[in-house]
Amino acid sequence: MFVTCELTIHGIGSHSATGEEWTDNENAGTSAEAQAFKRACSCFGLGRYLYNLGGVWVELDEHGHPTETPQLDGWATPEGWRKGLRSLPHGESGALKPAAADKRKKNFRSDEPSISPEDRRIIQQIEAMAQPLGKAMYRGLLKAIARVWKPSEIHDRVVLEKVLATMQSAAQGLRRLEAAQERIGPEATKALMNSLHVRSVAQVDNLETLRQLVQALEKNADQISA
Repeated sequence: MFVTCELTIHGIGSHSATGEEWTDNENAGTSAEAQAFKRACSCFGLGRYLYNLGGVWVELDEHGHPTETPQLDGWATPEGWRKGLRSLPHGESGALKPAAADKRKKNFRSDEPSISPEDRRIIQQIEAMAQPLGKAMYRGLLKAIARVWKPSEIHDRVVLEKVLATMQSAAQGLRRLEAAQERIGPEATKALMNSLHVRSVAQVDNLETLRQLVQALEKNADQISA
């Protein structure tokens, strides 16, 4: 689903932006509209600082709510901003005074962890898995195994190799799933997915659910063939 939002602030001007979401999400329209609105706002500078905030992992309770309130960096608060604190490059945690930030920015490249050619090759292989796996599975595996949003944030060769191997296994599982779906047909597929409380293959984000789904469909396909 693709949504376009045009925002006008009288006396200043207008900006438009787009938002998108997979149609298998029952809240796709709301999500795409909200994304388009936020992007249009950021064109004016409203909330643009949010793009500099890094991801923060927090524990959730049984209702999916954070067990504690995440703390904002000093630069992201009104008080810190008035004191002259500004975000570090690429949304790093912490904050520096403008002069210190400029100095840090000049030396930023030399401070970045070096990436070996082999690690870069693995990262590229992982990134190439995004399309065949789909957004949910790709992001789900990254978060479950490495607790990162992007493979370039992984600096451990062992973890990189584990992520790649797991994604390759998931891709193989998805191919088996597709083959089983063709054998049993859409109606039987939907019934089995409902029994496992899976609304859509596109929403499967872990290997265990994928394994259960593949086994159920293949078992049903074997029974039909027999």
